[in-house]
Amino acid sequence: MSLSGPAAALCAAGLLTMVTASAVPAGNSGTGPHVTVHPSTHIEGPPPGHTGGFGEPTCATCHIGAPLNEPGSTLELLGLEDGYRPGQRHPVTIRLESFDMRSAGFQASFRFDGGERRGARAGEIRPLDDQVTVVRTEDGGTADGGTEYVQHTRAGSRPTDDVAEWTFEWRAPETETPIVLHVAANSGSGDDSPLDDLVYTLSLVLTPNLP
Repeated sequence: MSLSGPAAALCAAGLLTMVTASAVPAGNSGTGPHVTVHPSTHIEGPPPGHTGGFGEPTCATCHIGAPLNEPGSTLELLGLEDGYRPGQRHPVTIRLESFDMRSAGFQASFRFDGGERRGARAGEIRPLDDQVTVVRTEDGGTADGGTEYVQHTRAGSRPTDDVAEWTFEWRAPETETPIVLHVAANSGSGDDSPLDDLVYTLSLVLTPNLP
């Protein structure tokens, strides 16, 4: 099986499952080719830059199965309902509830929403357990030396009763400007392939909560 255009580029980068066909073995009573699926899901966490924010792609680059933000599931942020306190540490939870979810994952980032620092990293993220990890891009195009992403680990990819929750600590920057949080999450079928998966996104502008 051959692919062309964007699909071929994704497969070459390891971002799309490749399906190949081979000849039917002798004695096989089947009427079609033998299909082998090579899984390429990111159980250990996605590559950086898949939150859907600032022109980034989402988990739908790899997870295929339904339109983005298919009705019936809920992706929400807990812990910053009243905004952020500049310079303070905030426990934050990303919660995904989805029907028939057998595996789950996410990636999120905090960045300045506007002004001269628009798109630059805002604050610092610290894992609180083995369910999440933090990765950072190596680009030096921002004053902070790259974008910081928080995302699931292998241990954090297993939901409970159709609910996945990831908790971490975010230290807000010493500023009083709007900050945008971008989240992309996926509800997986658990078959180690990108097929029949659901992808959801969330974009929230956080404002300072001053005393």
